[in-house]
Amino acid sequence: MKRVALPLGALLGVAAAAATTVVALRGWGGTCTGELPVNLAVTANAERPLRAVVEELQATRPAVDGRCVHVKVSVKAASAVATELVNVLPGGTRTPNLWVPDSGLWPARVLQQASSASGPVPELDIRGSLASSPLVVAASLPMVEKLGESTGWRKLIQGGVPAVIGDPTSATEGLATLMLIRSLLGNNDGTPRPELVETLMKVGRNALPSMRDAFAKVEQDPLTAPAFSTTEQSVIAHNAAAANRVSVRYAEEGTLSMDHPLVRVRSRGEPEGLEKALDLVEEALRAPAAAKRFGDAGFRDPQGAAAAGWAERDGVRGAAAKLVPTPTPDQAAEVLRTFSAATLDARMLAVIDVSGSMQARAGNGQTRMELARDAALTALGVLPDSTQLGLWIFSTNHSGSQDWTQLVGLGPLMERMDGGTRRDALKAAAASLTGRTRGATGLYDTALAAWRTVRADHDPTKVNSVVLITDGRNEDQQGLDLSGLLQTLRAEANPAQPVPIILIGLGPEVDMEALQQIGTATGGKAYAAREAGDVRGVLVDAVIQRRCRPNC
Repeated sequence: MKRVALPLGALLGVAAAAATTVVALRGWGGTCTGELPVNLAVTANAERPLRAVVEELQATRPAVDGRCVHVKVSVKAASAVATELVNVLPGGTRTPNLWVPDSGLWPARVLQQASSASGPVPELDIRGSLASSPLVVAASLPMVEKLGESTGWRKLIQGGVPAVIGDPTSATEGLATLMLIRSLLGNNDGTPRPELVETLMKVGRNALPSMRDAFAKVEQDPLTAPAFSTTEQSVIAHNAAAANRVSVRYAEEGTLSMDHPLVRVRSRGEPEGLEKALDLVEEALRAPAAAKRFGDAGFRDPQGAAAAGWAERDGVRGAAAKLVPTPTPDQAAEVLRTFSAATLDARMLAVIDVSGSMQARAGNGQTRMELARDAALTALGVLPDSTQLGLWIFSTNHSGSQDWTQLVGLGPLMERMDGGTRRDALKAAAASLTGRTRGATGLYDTALAAWRTVRADHDPTKVNSVVLITDGRNEDQQGLDLSGLLQTLRAEANPAQPVPIILIGLGPEVDMEALQQIGTATGGKAYAAREAGDVRGVLVDAVIQRRCRPNC
């Protein structure tokens, strides 16, 4: 057994509704008087077998030292319990005595935060699994045909069928899926590869608060419902009563098991005799009769073995699923931080250099302009609809003394404009960039104008920024010099409304020292992309660092 203290600091910023079912005592016999309450929190998928076990226990009229044991079963998402555990009221009035999360990922995540505790905290005693169920790929019967017999996590997220995952901050299935994606697309040292960040941005666009929503989509229209990740047990439970069944595919790369551990939570001021009452409850939950209840509900035993008489249909099989190593708490924390950064709502103005030198060749044979174009199109493919985006181009060959031209104004990607959406307009504008190169580099006036434009309508609910791509140095002798630009940026900056400028320098001629000073003055950063492959990595780092700007 492992006994540790829980933190009081904020854990995950999760809020989930909870329904409470009280297993009431009726017709108490024997000699017990008064009540010895036991608070037990369990996730919804395990409620039915667990409630049945508790009701059978209550029917035996259990008592400790002459007091009647009274069990209250609260049905709550594991993420909601984790949130409550780090906001405990004096006396533990909001704290369960026993907790059955659907996965050990949640108590492990809590333990990972233990060092942030700043006051009296409850104590965790993490005990063994009660039942298990592997994470699987699920889809409606028509959609699973498109997935094919052999599938996996990579195919789910990058394949040719629509797919969704649960929000990893609230749905355990989503968190486990992210960990599996990380194992496929992350670097060994824990740093995210560009493919991982792009995938997180993609799946984050349509993440579901609960997997009930995914099953509901199948019920509504099985022909268009997306594939999704969920537990094997959830599929079995759904198919037992659903008009439109769901079929299972087991990922060829391996999967994680939802292990449903029993967690003892100890708080200050607990009543005498509670420990004995909890032993009675645990004994009932681990009895053969309880194991049968869990098996009848579609769960496997803690070792992953299927119950006798296991029905193999709709892709569900009796053989144990191939499992991958359980993620560490540090790995879970990092992937959640990366997901949070990748899915932050953004309000961003993209500003791209179209001076003549952008036609020079980069390392892979593409021109610098083609690299900038492809970077813009890649971003458009993964940014969520809630993003606000605009596009400017700049050089010294524009109307009058102005060095920049607005191609698409800053606004929501899904806003209707010119017969389509802003996203459509941006794609068309980005595709046209290679035909717009001319003139010299009008860098400083453009940087200030873009910064002022974003700052003028600062949105405190989003990350407001300018992303500027250039391959040169300022060549507009009639406009601002570097000293004047920096002085103006510092004078007009408002710490309450930060607008960092992220600058990407392409090629060997770029003035990186000037770009660094502009980035620093605005709380942003400058990156050098010397080779073609650098651009993708630079954009990924810029995305990840959004979570800390302007104080990185």
